[in-house]
Amino acid sequence: MRQILTLALILAITTLPALAQTDRQLVDRYDSSVNAKRYKAALISAQQIVDRYPESATWQFNLGSMHARLGETQPALDALKVAVDLGYTGVRSFEHSEDLDPLRDNREFKQILAKVQSNAAKRLREFQSEAERHNPDTHIPPNLTDTPPLILALHGTGMQGDDMIKALREAADSLNMILIAPDALRPAQGGGFSWTYRDESEWMVNHIIQTAIQEHQINPEQVYLVGFSQGANIAFSMGQTHPNLFAGIIPICGHYEPQIAEPDQSQTPAPVYLMTGARDPWKKTYAAAKRDFTKSDIPVTMRVVPGIGHEIPKGQRGIAELIRAIKWCQDNQPTDQDQPESTQTPERSNPTDQP
Repeated sequence: MRQILTLALILAITTLPALAQTDRQLVDRYDSSVNAKRYKAALISAQQIVDRYPESATWQFNLGSMHARLGETQPALDALKVAVDLGYTGVRSFEHSEDLDPLRDNREFKQILAKVQSNAAKRLREFQSEAERHNPDTHIPPNLTDTPPLILALHGTGMQGDDMIKALREAADSLNMILIAPDALRPAQGGGFSWTYRDESEWMVNHIIQTAIQEHQINPEQVYLVGFSQGANIAFSMGQTHPNLFAGIIPICGHYEPQIAEPDQSQTPAPVYLMTGARDPWKKTYAAAKRDFTKSDIPVTMRVVPGIGHEIPKGQRGIAELIRAIKWCQDNQPTDQDQPESTQTPERSNPTDQP
């Protein structure tokens, strides 16, 4: 999730062309340092960015996170308080980031967390009001059957739902599946949209599924969540927090981070088909995802598509890749023997997103 936030801010924090490369280098250095667990170096990069852009709530949060990682409690709390006072509302990051684990029992941290939860609740209510008016891009296959399956597709940063419709509609036609691709609604720098907040993304996905059940009579047991890039990161998260909503999770060219969300161990896991390009810079994170999911008894496989980078496979090849992914998910549904004893006959739930 940190990668989503930092990359989304690369352009936002750049105000003069002469500074663009320098700012980008600092952001890249921060990300690479965090990924390499060199937290002191990451702290230095975060501090340099905050010195330039002290009004950036997200970078104040990143600064506080690195102080917390290094066991520097008071500087961490000071930076996090500034972030929240500046209007930071990334409640999922506050609640789930392992960077902040050393602060969980601290009374001042709990007060800061309560304020960010209040900020997030207000923001989420405003988002829900807009999202309920949103008419997502929808493609209906020509040979639609009764209670059809659904492919719910989440675009990447700077894209919109129509981009996912264009990329996936022929595969959806071949599979006789309805394809729905919403806009993330929050504008991205330079055009398109961004899935800025995880709680909003979770609410949007659930809202669209419930609406599709009512309007298109989709089969709620056959919902496949496909995400590209930033949308893949949302798919990773929802596959862990709300697995009972999905018959399959297909993250394409995402960036996996351990503990991106707290997995719900009480629910039946959804099969995960990891798809990435052979030249995608985040390909190595998928190997970590496969290892982690295997340890957690989540059905998982990994497909490295040769000859492509950070992109959705196109043309006839792209159609074949998505069909292969969907069919693998269908063939790898957990059986009763695979499920926890208390949830051997689970129902797909309608989760309420608690900010």
